[in-house]
Amino acid sequence: MVIYESKFIGDFKLGDNIVFNLRVLKTLYAFRAQGNPAQKRYLQKPITLLNISIIEATLYDFHLRIKSFTREGVGLPQKMLDAIRGKQIDEFEKYIASAKKNDFFELKDTDFYDKLDELRKLRNRVHIQNTKNHFERDDSQAFSEARMVLSEQALEQVIKTLAEKHPRDHKYVQKFELPWDSHLA
Repeated sequence: MVIYESKFIGDFKLGDNIVFNLRVLKTLYAFRAQGNPAQKRYLQKPITLLNISIIEATLYDFHLRIKSFTREGVGLPQKMLDAIRGKQIDEFEKYIASAKKNDFFELKDTDFYDKLDELRKLRNRVHIQNTKNHFERDDSQAFSEARMVLSEQALEQVIKTLAEKHPRDHKYVQKFELPWDSHLA
């Protein structure tokens, strides 16, 4: 288990909801640890979807802080702030594009942002009919162990970076407890 400060959160109710969903994840991981191979495979989809949904929520919150917390600031260059504030960014795909363009996670020389976009498409596989034909046709293959681990790594990277580089002076949200051993140690 790895724990991060949540002081970077701007919308406290959203932060509380993230804490709630992390507790749901903790429960799913506990069930998964006790399950047989089939049960473990069945839990990969809801775990992966929740991990990715929390990534989206944190990116939404960070963009909200950029747009709304003009006095407090977020520790980004003014030119970057002005560019982001001048755009309508309200979808997961746009949050990822903004994060990539502005290299929020200081990973521009890696495939991190491409992996976030891959996870975004995977999150849209919540729709069982898969009309966009993303990934394998079988959910059991699309929501693989490897993609579940990728969602853990990406979520941890997002939370760790925001916690370290963009904390606020106030702490109103409980710490974020990720129910796995750190991938970033």
